[in-house]
Parts: sequence; C-alpha cells; structure tokens
Amino acid sequence: MTLPEVPQAEEMTIGVSRGRRRGPLAVVTAVLLVASCGTAGPSAPPRPVSSPSPSGSAMEGPQPDDPWPGTSALTPLPPPDGPWPEAGELSVFFCARSTVFDACNDRGAATRGEIRKVRALLGAAPEVEKVRFVSQAEQFRRTREALRDRPDLLEGADPADESAYYSARVGPGDWPALVRRMSASPGVSNAFVIRDDYWPDKADVMVQLCPRADLSEGQGGPCEGRGFATLAEKNAILDRIGDLSGLEKIYFQARSHQAPMWRRRIVPEEDFDAYLPEVFYVKFTTPPVLREVKRALRSAAGVLLVGAVDATTKDKRL
Repeated sequence: MTLPEVPQAEEMTIGVSRGRRRGPLAVVTAVLLVASCGTAGPSAPPRPVSSPSPSGSAMEGPQPDDPWPGTSALTPLPPPDGPWPEAGELSVFFCARSTVFDACNDRGAATRGEIRKVRALLGAAPEVEKVRFVSQAEQFRRTREALRDRPDLLEGADPADESAYYSARVGPGDWPALVRRMSASPGVSNAFVIRDDYWPDKADVMVQLCPRADLSEGQGGPCEGRGFATLAEKNAILDRIGDLSGLEKIYFQARSHQAPMWRRRIVPEEDFDAYLPEVFYVKFTTPPVLREVKRALRSAAGVLLVGAVDATTKDKRL
C-alpha cells in the first residue's frame, strides 16, 4: 500500500508527547487530552447509602471513596470496575522540523522513506486492523480550526512544525511490544495506545470538573487560574443534574480513581494526574438532547466541559 498523498483520517487522535514541543500549537494537544479522559478505575469498598432517584424511591449503592458532604439531595456512585474493552487506538507520531523529542534529537522531519517503513510495520502487525494517515498539512488545518477564536496563538505557526502521524485501530495483542517496535523506528517521535473507553454502555453524558492544573491557560477557559472544583461547587452541580428529567444514575470519578484508571488505558504509562479532571457520569432512562444538558449546566462554577460519552454524538439526541 502506498503512502496516501491526501490525508484520509476523519477523526482527531489525541496526541501525548513524551518530549517538549515548541510554540503555541502544543495548547491544542493538551486541551484535547483533557477531553479524552472519560475513564474509570477500581471501585471503592461498598458502603450502603440512600440516593434518591428522580421518582422518589431510594437507590442503594456505595458512596464515592472521597468524602462527600451530603449537602445535595443526590449522592453519586463510584465508577464500576470494568469490564474493559480489548480494543484501542494506536498513534505513531513522526519527527517534525522544530519539534524536540528524545527520539528526534533535532534531526528534522521524518523522511518519506521512514514514514513508508512505519506503514509496512503496521501492515505486518497482527493487532492492527485499520490504518489512517494524517499529514502535517491536515494536522495544521485542524489546529487552525481548533484555535479559530485565538488567532494570537497561531502567530508564527507553520505546517512544517506539525507532526504527521498514523492512527490505527488495534485489537487484542501485546500492545507494549507493538509500541516498542513503532517507537524504535527511525523518524518516529513517540507512539502509544489508548484503550477504548468503557463508559458508552454505562452513561450518556460526562461533566468534567476543573482539574488542579489548567491545560487551557491563556485561553480564557472556565477553569483558568482556579484549580480543583470545590465540594460546594460539586454539590451545586449535582443539584442542577438532579433537576434534569429522566435521570437514572450518577457516577463520580474521584481523584483517587485517576492513577489506576489511567494505567489501564494508556500504553506506555504516563503520569497526567495533575491534569486529569474529576468527572460526573450521568445515565438517563431516555437519552437526552445534549444541548439541553449543556444549557442546564451553563455557567456552573467548577465545570470544565459537558459532553456526550460517545464522542461521535454532538448536539442531537444521544
């Protein structure tokens, strides 16, 4: 198979850098990383509590392992423990002109021959099922779109500074060995697998809360310069969620879930603890219109973003 001249990827793959990236384009990768963190870890030891359902009946279940003050009418449940999908997305990023990675050593952009070699490695890997290529030009177009409201962050930006990459669906197999093979290929800056999220069958909407470190610093986002959402803010958010019609369950992904959760999702392991948001996951008896949920939580203090658990669902009934 020849290397595609025209980018064929239709989805944005989240980029995680193991080195340093010069210039404002790093902001896009960081912000998108936050939006990809809808994940869960081991559940807490069960402690029965009553959590009123919208119909007024009591739902019994364990409370979150982080203390909850109980000032809201609702008490969220901790994330369930799996099952975890045996599929994911492999990303293989290439050296760019002015990107600094340990593997690139300021050597300049990957050559066409090096990119073809990686394509051959992907074709020979039994875990790999579908491969897409995103060129530097296509990635730059996406970056401009993502930053269309912040043209100042694009000053001096150049497509040659973007990293082209392959994104491939992977099935069961030895993912660490696969990542090592890709990472060792000349011209590759970094490679990783992110396991599929297990939430699509368990919740409809995620409400991400402000993390400790704000990845959107300088962009005027809702969490800029403030840190974690407070317990009072969380309870106020819960009250707004409780007013939504058709509410069935609310889960809370606490700080104590973050590290074990992320270790299950990414190969090789990375430490993003400071940047991972706490998350409410909400299940409805009838999937809602996402824009109505967003409207209910608009301007709520401590909310980073509200989105569908299924990332392909936008402002339509889920």
